[in-house]
Order: sequence, then structure tokens, then C-alpha cells
Amino acid sequence: MNYYLAELHAHTRHSDGDFTTPELLTQARAFGYDILAITDHNTMAPVQEVAATETSELLVLSGMEWTTFFGHLLVIGANRVVDWRKATIETIDASLVEIKEAQGIVGIAHPFSIGSPICTGCHWDYHVNDYNLVDFIEVWNRLNPDEDYRSQLAYEMWVDLLNQGYRISCSAGRDWHREEALQDNTALTYIGATEKTSEAILASLREGNYYISLGPEMRVNLQQNDQVYYMGQELLPGPARLEITVQATMQEKLKSFNFFPTTIVLWQNNQIIHCEEISLENVFRLPVVLENGYIRVEIFGLGKGSSEKRLIIGNPFYVSE
Repeated sequence: MNYYLAELHAHTRHSDGDFTTPELLTQARAFGYDILAITDHNTMAPVQEVAATETSELLVLSGMEWTTFFGHLLVIGANRVVDWRKATIETIDASLVEIKEAQGIVGIAHPFSIGSPICTGCHWDYHVNDYNLVDFIEVWNRLNPDEDYRSQLAYEMWVDLLNQGYRISCSAGRDWHREEALQDNTALTYIGATEKTSEAILASLREGNYYISLGPEMRVNLQQNDQVYYMGQELLPGPARLEITVQATMQEKLKSFNFFPTTIVLWQNNQIIHCEEISLENVFRLPVVLENGYIRVEIFGLGKGSSEKRLIIGNPFYVSE
């Protein structure tokens, strides 16, 4: 299993970004991304430009950010454009079904962003009846997400949906419009896959095999009955073993923020079942007893004057009879 650095929320001059499409691709390669989803507002116009300039070092996924009066929705990998204008505050489920029929992956963007009148539609106001139709919640958005109270609100929304029994992932979105100041940090998304192809990456996004980070990297799996399982996959209740390795930040810009992992926290069904100090690069192994529901990993550590900074949020493994 390889983990690829991805950005799932980026814009060009086709909507409100400062970059041309080739400039965005150049910036993405320079940053070190393996995967980029271009999600301009209500348009997929960059797709043809990408086809003419794409190189194998950067996998580009087609996408769109639905920009409506009731919320913003990231749609990635759809094989056709689904009309965002038909969605109403009470009928969003029908639109989500249509996106799924087009093989699209659905994510709620910045759900607690400021809404009207400052940013009409930026706040998530849709009444979703079935959150099984949503693949992910953008928990970390834009600059310095670790300092933004709206990140905590989005995190709580995501956890609440998990506790209701929904299988839903969390993502980080740079919401990339232009060059950012050196003193501003962004979050990263690492997608696990056996190969860097559109099919494999989209499958991992649907399954939930990825994690978000302020910089440090992680390798994690659960082992049960001689089988290895990754985030998003389903295990049986009973004994299992968690295996995790944490590494220092490798992305050049984020190295300057000195986020340093110190502690692993293991959650099962909204309860902390284990908390322990970890060492970088060492393989950490922990026996666990799985219960119906979910189990997930978070990594805390040092950063920006805090000794308890949440640095990595892993997506859940699911447990069912």
C-alpha cells in the first residue's frame, strides 16, 4: 500500500482562482503533489486543457465545486455534469443520487464557512436525509485550519455522523486559489492505493482509504485472521492487531512549522480506548478487541506552541458481524 499526496479542492481562472490551468499544474508539481482534483465553481472547463498538458508525475482528477445558495459540494470523478441548478434545500438527496449514478464522489465543502450575506451559499444549509449518499466532509479547509473554530465544528459534524452509523470520511481541502504566504500552513490529504491510476485513487476515495495531516505522515493497518485491512474496509468483531508507523513531515514548506508527533490516540465508537506515546519511524503494534461500529486513529503532538495539537486524523475502519 502506497500513500499519495493529494489535493482535492483547487481552482483556476475558469472560476475565481488566480492560476491558469497550466500554472496550477506547475504549482502542484512544485509543491510535491502526486494527485490533484481541479474543482472550479460550476464548471469542468479545465478538463480539456489538462488533457493537453498532463504528465505522468501528476495525476489530475476531473472535478467541480457545486456552488449554490444552500451550500458548496465537491464532485470528483463524475463521468458527466450533473445540473446543480435543480437542487433545492429539501431535495438535495435526489441530486446526490444522480451524482452517484454518474460515478461521482461527493464531499461537503467547508460546511461551517460564513454564509449570507458575506458569502451566500458557503455555509452548508441543505437538508440531507440520507448521509450514505455523501462520501466525505471537508474537516480542514483553507489556511491555518488548525486555528479555525470552524474546523472543530466540521470535525464534530463528521464524528456525529459516524456515531449515527454512517460510513463517511473526512478530508482536507486547501481550497487553492492563489499563492499563499509563507507563514500560513495548509493541511494535506494522503490517499492509500496500490498504484497511482485514476481507477485506483477514485476507488480509495470511495472506500475511505485516506487520512489528513498538518504535515507528518502515517502508515496504518489492522490485521485479523491473517488478513491485512486498510482504512474504509470492514472487519469482524473480535481480536485484531493495529500496526502503525509515523514519520516526520516531508513536504518542504510545512517542515518550517515543526509539527512533531508524540502521541497516538485510538478511538472506538466515540470512546478513547488507548493513548500512548510513540517514536518516529518505529512500528507501533497494539492488540485490540473490535466492537461493532468503527475504530480510527488520531496522532497528536507539538506545534504552534501547543503540546496537544491534533496533527493527523485517520479515517475509520468499520466493524460488523
